[in-house]
Amino acid sequence: MADQDQKLCDNCHERPATNHICYGGQDGQSRSLCQICLMQDSEVGSLMQHFTEAVRAGHCKYCGAPAETGSGRFSSAVGEHFDLLCKACSEDFVEFARRPENAMPDIPADYEAALRDEELMKQRLQQFKDREQRQEEFMRQRVSERKSRGDA
Repeated sequence: MADQDQKLCDNCHERPATNHICYGGQDGQSRSLCQICLMQDSEVGSLMQHFTEAVRAGHCKYCGAPAETGSGRFSSAVGEHFDLLCKACSEDFVEFARRPENAMPDIPADYEAALRDEELMKQRLQQFKDREQRQEEFMRQRVSERKSRGDA
């Protein structure tokens, strides 16, 4: 993406947005923030600092190499969960996600009605499970290929 096309921070509207926060249970809301605004945000700043520390000390969930990035899920009911990735696995993950057959299902315009549609929810859940299974297999294959070449 060209610099002039890069999304700006939703808060300061000055710096590039490098962090994207999705609020799963809140009508699919999301925010895109620069690093400075993210760390100053009382809602997510401390969580992101904790995540940054986890990446710094963590290892890739696929190959065990030192982590460089990842994603996290935070909820009061479940706590926190981090999926950490090394540089090589992160690149493989992006390649997997960009393939058309691995696109995430669209969020319906009427999110609340979709949540009440039991059949639609079963269908979406199955789509997510199928995608996750393909993702795990793809990543295992890529790690195996790197190991056989001596890259890992």
